[in-house]
Amino acid sequence: MPKRKPKSGSTGALVTLVVVGLLAFAGGEAYLLLTSDSGHLKLARYLGVGDPARVTLIIGRQVRRGLAALEVPPDSVHVLGPAQSRRTGRGTGEASPGRAAMRWRVGLTPDQSPLKVNYAITHFVEQAGGMVLSGRETTGRGGEVVVTIVVGLPERPTHEIALVRAPEQEGPGGKAPGRIALVLYGFADDPRQVEAASALPAPFAVALAPGAPASKDLFRSAHRQGREIVLHLPLEPINSPQVSPGPGAVLVTMKPAEITGLTRRYLDQAEPVAAVANDMGSLATQDMTVMTAVYRELKRRHLAFIHLSPVAGAVCRPLAAQLGVMYDEPDAVLDAEAREPDERALDRRWGEVLAEARDHDRMIVWLRATPRACGWLPGAAAAKRLQGVDLVPLSSLLARPSEL
Repeated sequence: MPKRKPKSGSTGALVTLVVVGLLAFAGGEAYLLLTSDSGHLKLARYLGVGDPARVTLIIGRQVRRGLAALEVPPDSVHVLGPAQSRRTGRGTGEASPGRAAMRWRVGLTPDQSPLKVNYAITHFVEQAGGMVLSGRETTGRGGEVVVTIVVGLPERPTHEIALVRAPEQEGPGGKAPGRIALVLYGFADDPRQVEAASALPAPFAVALAPGAPASKDLFRSAHRQGREIVLHLPLEPINSPQVSPGPGAVLVTMKPAEITGLTRRYLDQAEPVAAVANDMGSLATQDMTVMTAVYRELKRRHLAFIHLSPVAGAVCRPLAAQLGVMYDEPDAVLDAEAREPDERALDRRWGEVLAEARDHDRMIVWLRATPRACGWLPGAAAAKRLQGVDLVPLSSLLARPSEL
């Protein structure tokens, strides 16, 4: 029996429909890029096209959203006008390299934290596709705290914003408030749990592990709630594989290039990231080759390494100093207390932490995110409980003053 010839007409029609569908989809995506604020910023950021005035308008709108989120009154924002041109001394609406197009001065009350306001602005600007290009903290002649940040796009700064707060009110005992950066960790691989915890009314970061099937959703959920992320990098422990840090761990048998590449891939998956911490790693943190490979990527991205539960033979601290990598360790870890059947152990330990924070400038505290701890946290973070202690973003304690 002779074979039937394919119907060329129907095949051609199908191909035409596919092509038309793809063109329609591409056209829709292009329309969104051209008309939406985030699309306009993406085009300007990655392709260098777009209206500079509109870019400035979009970034400015996001800055105001960040200020409003922390209840900074609109009349506290003073627009000083375009930055002065270096050549003519006249105002210009378009930024020259390294100089913002607009200058704003934002007055804050003594009880408003410039660090929290900075964090809110950063969140809303990055949400739209912009970025914080630089920042610094200084003290004015009258004792006021001035945090100056520059926001916009790479090589296209749009706003220089000075957050000015009157001299801090003294806390109990005549001292300035202590500062605590809280990090929640130990989440299950469930984005709903991360989202529920992130909705709690308290400033804190979340430590999330990469490498698992649910990791992307975990990162996305935390970013959606505006939380800073600590990449909980799984490192090989002693007695592996009987004790396992989870899938995708960094192993001491890996080559340096493989370790650096794996760290880079995890950071790309989670970005933006505030810091990197070890998840287990009692063996890997004693290996100079492993930690050098990890630090190589951290240094490239100007990220700090937070070392949890250092073992006696760990090389992380001296190696960080040698390579110029920011290094820190938690001042307190609330783990066993968070596993107790009631809140008494958490309350007792938290009282000790607050007392210590009032005597120190800064503390980094890790809290295991059990259901008990998450239910306890709103009351623990209430102003009447803190009494002379501010909860601040983790990045505000990790950054050096010149890099704030």
